[in-house]
Amino acid sequence: MTKKGTKPKTDSSLVSETLEDELLVKYEVFFPKTPPLLGGAIDDSNDSPSGVAWFGGISESLIDEIEWEPHVDKADRLDYIVAVSSGVLAGLVDVFYVGEFSLDRASEWGNSKIERVVMKVARAEGYTGDDLSDAIKTLEKNHPFAADGNTNDFGGGLQHHFRDFSHHFSIGGLFFSILTQFTGMVVGADNAGRLTVKPVPESHRQFIGKNFQEKLAYGVIGWFFHMVSDMAGSSGTTMGGTGVPGPLVSFMKELSALPFFKDSGKGDYGFRQWLTKLFNGTLLADHDESGKIIKDSARRFDLRAEIGILGEIGRQTVPILINQCIVRGFYFCRRICREIRDLDIRELSDLDRIAPEDVLPWGTPAMRRMVTVSSGVFTGVDLADAAVRAAKSKNPVAFFLRVNYVGVATFVISCVVDARATLADNAKEEGESPEEAFDRGLSNLGCLKLDFQQTRVLHSIMHNMVAYDIANEKRDKRVARKQAWLDEWSAKVAEAMSLAWAANEGYFLNDGELYKVIGWSEASGWSDSWMWLVALEAACFKAYMPLHGGRDKEYKGLKLNANYLGDVFCRHQGTVSDKELKGLSNSVSGTRGKIDGAGAKKAVGAVGTVVAIAATGGLAFYFAPAIAPALAAALGAEVATLSGAALTSASLAFLGGGALAAGGAGMAGGAMLIAGGGALIGAVGGSSISAATNLTLATDTSYVLDECAKLVAFSREVLVAKYGDLAAVAEIHDSLSRRIIELEVQTEAIKRNMKEAPGEAGGEKEDSDDLSPEKMVKVLKRSIKFLKKSRDELGKLLDDAGKERLVLPQWANK
Repeated sequence: MTKKGTKPKTDSSLVSETLEDELLVKYEVFFPKTPPLLGGAIDDSNDSPSGVAWFGGISESLIDEIEWEPHVDKADRLDYIVAVSSGVLAGLVDVFYVGEFSLDRASEWGNSKIERVVMKVARAEGYTGDDLSDAIKTLEKNHPFAADGNTNDFGGGLQHHFRDFSHHFSIGGLFFSILTQFTGMVVGADNAGRLTVKPVPESHRQFIGKNFQEKLAYGVIGWFFHMVSDMAGSSGTTMGGTGVPGPLVSFMKELSALPFFKDSGKGDYGFRQWLTKLFNGTLLADHDESGKIIKDSARRFDLRAEIGILGEIGRQTVPILINQCIVRGFYFCRRICREIRDLDIRELSDLDRIAPEDVLPWGTPAMRRMVTVSSGVFTGVDLADAAVRAAKSKNPVAFFLRVNYVGVATFVISCVVDARATLADNAKEEGESPEEAFDRGLSNLGCLKLDFQQTRVLHSIMHNMVAYDIANEKRDKRVARKQAWLDEWSAKVAEAMSLAWAANEGYFLNDGELYKVIGWSEASGWSDSWMWLVALEAACFKAYMPLHGGRDKEYKGLKLNANYLGDVFCRHQGTVSDKELKGLSNSVSGTRGKIDGAGAKKAVGAVGTVVAIAATGGLAFYFAPAIAPALAAALGAEVATLSGAALTSASLAFLGGGALAAGGAGMAGGAMLIAGGGALIGAVGGSSISAATNLTLATDTSYVLDECAKLVAFSREVLVAKYGDLAAVAEIHDSLSRRIIELEVQTEAIKRNMKEAPGEAGGEKEDSDDLSPEKMVKVLKRSIKFLKKSRDELGKLLDDAGKERLVLPQWANK
């Protein structure tokens, strides 16, 4: 209650007033000076503490309470017990239900499936009866086949389906059927298995199409229906006839006709003869004690048998599926119950606070290990049973018939996946390879740079991007993991920067301070080309990248979901719009594909993935020795009298706050300062190229390719299209030409050293670690190729822009 005419105070704190003859009234009124922006407000007050991150509606105390445990996703004792138990249970199902692999059962199952197919197709063709033989006759009558005229040329009724390649139910059979229609020739194999070609006799040439359409119809449609009529045998020998070979036997038969396989002589159990016996059924037939085939025991391995094998594989899959369901179901139920307990979830609407990766049963170390253990136990039980039964029957073949091959394959795949994932995690901790490090060093093109304050702006934007993403993250534990990454990233940048920072204040600018700095720069009349490069690098920033600090496994799978650049950045500065920024990022991606020569194949990444940056612990560590002298000199260090390695060491130590013995961070601290945002920090040159960075993503192709793509795109979209600065583009063009010469000289030096001293690396051996000279030459040649293509692109850009003459720099006139 208020007295008439009294206005409430606009203060965020509780205000108390005692009014005469009135009750004690407390006001809790707050009028923000600026509207909140999706979880966070820009504070324009002058008393905002520098470097304080905002988290919107998420309580900082909540973040402090949630401590991400690195071992939460590792399989524990109970997980292993369930995995072993599940493997044993699935093994028992395999022993008592699946049993022995039976080719007879497979053939029987395949026969039933083939019979159903033939009857369905025949009824579709107009047949109305129930007799399989009559159904086959209907199909044979409706779809005569030209190659049937060559039955005697390919072994008669018992063998022509096997030797005549156009009778194979496979892609090869379809090809040879079409070939017969267009050539009038039937391709197959003779009695010895050699490739042979026979012309279609006159009696069957009426079944060859008269024009292109008819030939294609006979060769494709007619072939298919005729294959269906032959699947179950001929009309006179249904189900017991020869049938047609399936895709597996067809491929092997066609392969055996090549000259590589010589004619198998008498008594020689060659590949061709082995295939013939397999298809005829004598290879898998039962034999008496004298070795003779028992009557009516032949087991033909035709399409019916191949389909039946799929049925047997389906039987073997049953215990595998049971095992997977038990293990994955237990994992999911246990994890979701744990999350409900830890997050104190009491309503269904709160379930969205659970991060899917914390409960879903795939892609986690614990899940991979549980599957590996359970599959291994299952395979062990299966092989033990097979061995015991083979020993009892004294028949080695029984062992192979009892093995569950689907289970063995599942176990092998599980081991491979688990091992590869483990090696990948270890590789993250070990850092980049020598080849990557060498390639990264070559990408120091020295064309575009940001000064110290501009780099601080870039780092602040990156910091706020992650903070904004955290503020909009609903999953509590994911918030904790993201916050842990931001804290580690910020510490690595700010700790090193504060050592060289004159005023002992926070390095990162909050939104209020950040956009004041940007606004002041825009109002000062200075060139805002640096803002374009900062915006591009921010768009390419790859948050939650490995930091090589021992906790990278915790950050795996984290993604930047909130659009800080579009929601905040592009709305609070007047230089770069959201649409323009996306266009610039897309231009980099397209340019990269063009330079690489595989644009259609490579253009699959989203905006920024091609040129996303290694903001910490990566690129700039390699560049630190080259960057340190310039930055140290800019900050007033007395290093002018030094040169070479001494200059580098002194500069890095200065940036690190002094030598380790003196209490500073040493050379490592200086490297960390530069690596904080991955930026190539340097003094601004006198040219119009006043802003840039050298931030690239470790890709499967090349760091140099990424840097070149950025240079070309930035030159085209900004320097030329926005500012018409052809002189800057010409300077970049010249810098690339000079870099090409340097790398060509280095390549020749390494080649020369390889000839003079085989086994010893040439060139910058200290930068390549244990990289072999052969690989160094390979990386150099690839980099030179990218540089030349980029230089050519810039040359075309200058020509298209009407540049008639390039002004050579001073060094070129010497």
